[in-house]
Amino acid sequence: MNNSNYFLGIMTAIVGLMMLLAAESMVQILVIVLGISAILNAGFILAAVAPLSVDKTFKTECFIRAAVGIIVGLVCVVIPIRVAEFAWQTLVYVFAVYSLLAALVEIPIALTLHKDGFPVKRYAIEIAASIALAVILFLLPSTFGFTIIRIGGAVLIGVGAGTTILAWKNRDIIADDAIVRDE
Repeated sequence: MNNSNYFLGIMTAIVGLMMLLAAESMVQILVIVLGISAILNAGFILAAVAPLSVDKTFKTECFIRAAVGIIVGLVCVVIPIRVAEFAWQTLVYVFAVYSLLAALVEIPIALTLHKDGFPVKRYAIEIAASIALAVILFLLPSTFGFTIIRIGGAVLIGVGAGTTILAWKNRDIIADDAIVRDE
């Protein structure tokens, strides 16, 4: 393993520790990250998915999904910088509703792609992930949601520690200017 695995393990553990100690701040960061991901996903749909079919309805569905993604993404990125705590809970709910609606709009898109002979496994996973994300986001503003964040933090600390230990255990051993791999 190389030195980047040490860095990855340590950074994962630090993020986990931050999730344990500052769950509310992590929700705020999560909202901004989800906003950025919604904008990137919208760009992907416009650039890569919409050209896959000549069906006008399909293109309209893709455009609507992308436009809503860009709008919600911009709201999730811009508004938290401007307003207080009330916005965080509101934005979490807005993004949860967006995730559900995006999953519902994605279903006919996936069906059209399947009908045209394209593989749709990625879209089925995206639909399921959007629904799961919406459920989690609806729970986040409650006390239970912060418990989920803290549990995720503990898991990330464990994963980070495990990655660092594996990187150390599988490191190259240098003896007399020769690299000996421990196998």
